Amino acid sequence: MSDSTVRRPFPRRFGVVLAAVPIVAVGLADATIAVHTAHPSAHARPAPVASASPTPQSSTDAQFSLNDAETKRNAALRDLLARRTRAVLHHDEKAFLATDDPAQPQFRAQQRREFEALQAIPLASWDYDVDLGLGLPPSAPTRRYRVPTFAPAQFAIRYAIKGFDDKPSTITQTPTFVQRRSGWYVASFNDYANAGNPSSLGIWDFGPLRTVRLGNVLVIGHPQSLSQMREIADVTAASIPKVTAVWGRGWARKVVVLFPATQQELGQVVGDTEDLSQIAALASAEIASCPGSPNPVGGRIAINPRNWPTLSSLGHRIVLTHELTHVASRADTNSCMPTWLIEGFADYVGYQQSGLPVRVVAAELAADVRAGRVPRYLPPNRDFDGASKRLAQAYEGGYLACRLIASMIGERGLVRFYTAIGTSHDTPVHAVADAMRTYLHMTPAQFTARWQRYLRTTLS
Repeated sequence: MSDSTVRRPFPRRFGVVLAAVPIVAVGLADATIAVHTAHPSAHARPAPVASASPTPQSSTDAQFSLNDAETKRNAALRDLLARRTRAVLHHDEKAFLATDDPAQPQFRAQQRREFEALQAIPLASWDYDVDLGLGLPPSAPTRRYRVPTFAPAQFAIRYAIKGFDDKPSTITQTPTFVQRRSGWYVASFNDYANAGNPSSLGIWDFGPLRTVRLGNVLVIGHPQSLSQMREIADVTAASIPKVTAVWGRGWARKVVVLFPATQQELGQVVGDTEDLSQIAALASAEIASCPGSPNPVGGRIAINPRNWPTLSSLGHRIVLTHELTHVASRADTNSCMPTWLIEGFADYVGYQQSGLPVRVVAAELAADVRAGRVPRYLPPNRDFDGASKRLAQAYEGGYLACRLIASMIGERGLVRFYTAIGTSHDTPVHAVADAMRTYLHMTPAQFTARWQRYLRTTLS
């Protein structure tokens, strides 16, 4: 999926702590930043080449012949994609399958399952963004068709969910089109996977779907998960006012939550190839590259079904409030913003009204402080990596930094501080320094010293 994927780790003291405290390290770590461009791509692609054609005998005549062949092919493919779009939006399975290669029965069966799953999602729009002027070189799998093929170098599905998406999201794919005697068809979406161009997947690629709608919350999952989906809808709907109370009303106050069937499915849906075994939930959106305003598209929350049942009801509330904070603040969160502020602010909101003592929320960092190991600097971005040994301390340090800022300039001041950095067109270092000077009347070094003192007095 092309997104700013936010990863939520479980505490390392898994078995002991979860029995008494539902979640300790509920901060999120940004795993990927998906840049929304005219032709978004989540994967590296080889340099595109012109589509293969017979070697011309006469340069002038062949040029006209080549252009004519490409023009006819492109017209046929545009017509195919238009028919495919209408079929999805009008729930016409026969028309949809008519665009698939009749010589690929397994592919057609997979496409039928995908189409049936899609019918559960209330789509406002569905179409394709494709550059038919550039094609990828033939791959070993495409040679098996023994007919002319074409694989666009740039291809994406664009879709919007009715009532939730103001702008369409994109899913980059690499289809292979084949030319049979009766015309052009879609034959595969996997022929270029081994060449570094796999197709991204939607939750509809993994079996039948059901939805649960509760006010401004839409949960999408599989039939066997309906009871959990209803609980997630309840908790998410109840958490929206809590986020709004801190962030304000300047966000959509609605969200789509995905509940995959397995952890593996979660990774494929969100496009995260890292280990998700310690992850409870993810938040994602397509955002523009920094610096400047992110202009987010398609905010989603995705739940890890493997770990979700291990959390208590309080843990569920903290996790979803935290995730919703990312959704609410995404328009003011650029991709080069310091992670301690992004995650610390989401933790600040997530733990509001939780009743958990600060020393419990920041248990790992408190142990360090009591042992005389006070951090020398604010948590660097590298400490938020899922493999970092300082992962829990990084989240807790960011949380306490935001808590300190709120104690200095108030909650609204914290929000203004966050927004100033997240929408700055300056470099991250200068954006942070300017915001600290403007709102805290401190240099970064002075704030760090103040934060260290705060850790000692709060956690000792």
